[in-house]
Amino acid sequence: MAHEEHDVEAPAVTIRQGIARRVTAQDVAIRQGGALQITGGTVRLSQGGIGIAMAEKATLEQAAAQAVLARDTAVLDQAAAGVVLARQAQVRQSAIGILVANEVKGDGLRVLISVRSAFAFGAGLGFAAALLRLLRRR
Repeated sequence: MAHEEHDVEAPAVTIRQGIARRVTAQDVAIRQGGALQITGGTVRLSQGGIGIAMAEKATLEQAAAQAVLARDTAVLDQAAAGVVLARQAQVRQSAIGILVANEVKGDGLRVLISVRSAFAFGAGLGFAAALLRLLRRR
């Protein structure tokens, strides 16, 4: 599959040093490659990149993703992600832009915006907007 974009649908998909546009499978493993969109039961990405991964369990090792939506567990090991939504996040030496999880385990985690800080930011923004409206009326 190297050098061409493909849509792939199968029970299990393994990509090594290649890319795919959309992958749908129960078990997906990508090493030194990538995909724009992955839908599956178990997704494992090593040394590659994903646009969006939707899975029961997603594991990223030395990889990057724009969004990881895991119904159960998201595991990031020396990885980066824009958005991670999961029931449980296990993170080691990774950076995440926005993290929404019921439970977070690990060390070396850098989160730009957590749920708590997002609510605080929204509340502050709402207060500032209300204050500006009051000042304009005067």
